[in-house]
Amino acid sequence: MSIASLRESCLTIYVCAEKVSKPNSLNSPATIINMLTHLHTEWLKIKNYKAFWIFLGLYLISIVAINYIAFQIYHQTVQQEPMAANLITNPYAFPKVWQTVGFMGSWLLYFPGIIIILLTSNEFTFKTHRQNIIDGWSRKDFIHTKLLLVFILSVVVTIITTLTALIFGIAGPDPISSDGMSNIFYVFLQSLSYISLALLLAVLFRRSGVALIVFFLYGLIFESILYGLINRYVHSQAGYFLPLQGTDVLTPIPFGNEIFYRDAPEAFTLVITAVIYLGLYYFFLVRKFERDDL
Repeated sequence: MSIASLRESCLTIYVCAEKVSKPNSLNSPATIINMLTHLHTEWLKIKNYKAFWIFLGLYLISIVAINYIAFQIYHQTVQQEPMAANLITNPYAFPKVWQTVGFMGSWLLYFPGIIIILLTSNEFTFKTHRQNIIDGWSRKDFIHTKLLLVFILSVVVTIITTLTALIFGIAGPDPISSDGMSNIFYVFLQSLSYISLALLLAVLFRRSGVALIVFFLYGLIFESILYGLINRYVHSQAGYFLPLQGTDVLTPIPFGNEIFYRDAPEAFTLVITAVIYLGLYYFFLVRKFERDDL
């Protein structure tokens, strides 16, 4: 085969590959490079942003601190009242530790939520989102980059939770066990749900103060009230299908979840519900940002 023929064959293969990859643009090299470029731009925005590192550090310190306090309380209680060990299972022994640390960490998901609200609202305050569009980003590129950041933060939260559970579990009397590690997946799903909601609120309100107030009020107060009212007056299970409640039930309190959530749907149903909400967040994020003025 001549060099010219070989070159023509290679060109034909490349063109065919490009045509095949176009319908599934997420797999094309150009799309992957584009996403990495956008992520690098995002990193340049946040690497010197002190609030990002402060709240991420607060999350890390807090999840270790609250679990250490609970760990010490349990062991001191058992030392003072040995009979307590027969009544209360060690929450930091394998495999219970996966659920315990997941539950403790669920109260701290407002820290990464704050991070994403501050980062996104700053885009609107300082018009950097407009500059991104001028530089050639599409509006979907902007939202996809923010969602990728949400995904990365959720992965970071999950890794920190896993390492924390391992540390406290190893400090206990029982050998390492993978039983109950489904709780780690639930932690990831819960993190994704909380931080995605924070992103949606930031895009809706565009002001960090308003978005933060709504995020805290809804997550800590309003949804709990709605959950109680709906379960009591509408249907005993309907309240579990609220945006955050379902993932909260997936990472329940280590003791008494059979009492608090005795009517809760199956875990698979709650997982599907959370995925549906994530799809709705994506739909409204793209729709809102594509229709709004820059």
